[in-house]
Amino acid sequence: MSNCGVTFALAEAGSAVDTDTGELTVQPYFAPVCRLDNGALAAIEVQLRGPEGGPLASADALKRAARAMDAKRELDALAWRVARREQSVRLPMLVSMDVGSLAAIDSATEEQLRRDIVVVTEAALVDSPARTLASIDKARRDGKVVAVDDVGRRPQSMTLLPLIEPDVIILAETMVSTRPDVSTARTAHAVSAQVERTGAVVVASGVDTALHRSRALGLGATYGVGELYPAAQSTEELPADAAEVMPPFPTWSTPASALESPYAIAAAGKIATRSTKRLLVAMSTSLEMQAASAGPETLILGTFQRAEHFTPTTRARWVSMAEQISYAGVYGVGMGYVQEGGIVHAPIDPADSLVEEWNVVVLGPHFCGVLAAIDLHRGEADADREFDYVMSYDRATVVRCARAILARF
Repeated sequence: MSNCGVTFALAEAGSAVDTDTGELTVQPYFAPVCRLDNGALAAIEVQLRGPEGGPLASADALKRAARAMDAKRELDALAWRVARREQSVRLPMLVSMDVGSLAAIDSATEEQLRRDIVVVTEAALVDSPARTLASIDKARRDGKVVAVDDVGRRPQSMTLLPLIEPDVIILAETMVSTRPDVSTARTAHAVSAQVERTGAVVVASGVDTALHRSRALGLGATYGVGELYPAAQSTEELPADAAEVMPPFPTWSTPASALESPYAIAAAGKIATRSTKRLLVAMSTSLEMQAASAGPETLILGTFQRAEHFTPTTRARWVSMAEQISYAGVYGVGMGYVQEGGIVHAPIDPADSLVEEWNVVVLGPHFCGVLAAIDLHRGEADADREFDYVMSYDRATVVRCARAILARF
């Protein structure tokens, strides 16, 4: 239910807003997701559209309006119900929804669960990382397939890929609607790296013409959705005789990190090195420099034990680095929930074992690394404080360390 009193109901095309009840009637459409090489139907995207010829006639326009009216969860739930009622369809059903809507969707039988694909957007991770990761973990435990939408529109969308390990990567419309440039190439490289690591399926959106189809194939997409494959108001109108189901899911494989500490994850099976804070500062600075040059899709996280350890000098380095990457987060006892200078700050609970650790985690599409250290509470001068530390460049380890930090905030 929205705060402004607008609700949604299914109706025939051409319906309008009921000014007495505030009810907006919407029409469900079923957009075919087809193989780009032979046109075979592989999945169906559920779309809700407003009155034909009106400002909400497209699915994207209706989503934007629902979000502005604080009614997106209701719209997402309605789209989910549309997918659930199509019990005779044996193809995967893609339902795009905000992460905040995941808790409201229902469970289903094992047979139905093999078809459900939940599509999430990149904004969710930046706005609320812990809630996003927890919601996606639950969706996976419930047997649902996870996709990330709008990949390539902003660098932040690539930041999601290694953290979520989506089964399906949906390229933004701009990837095929505009001539390739350096930004397109960066996205193509990042997506290619993710596909090589996990076997994720790539779907191009906005495939409206033969030229778009050719560009999508050039970007490595296997499937496409758009006006080249017209949507229908009934699944019975789709060309089922050429159906070819998408590959089996899931593709993700990185173990869950729960609330383990990054040091516990990175140090497992390794012999730690003992050093003073002076060396760790230099090593952290070196890792930060690599993050700054790793590309705009990069994420960096730092746990500094206490707020006073995030010194003005360190802050200046991080502000400069934050201008060149997608996400920078710093954490410590005494820090407030604030975003300034492009850096997200959050407090560590004094009782959390993370207080004893010094961690720097860098995660990008082509470079990753973690410096994880634990305070031994030795050394009188601050620069001579002793730590045991480990380094790792193993991607699965780095991803788990990043999740372990983000899951707390």
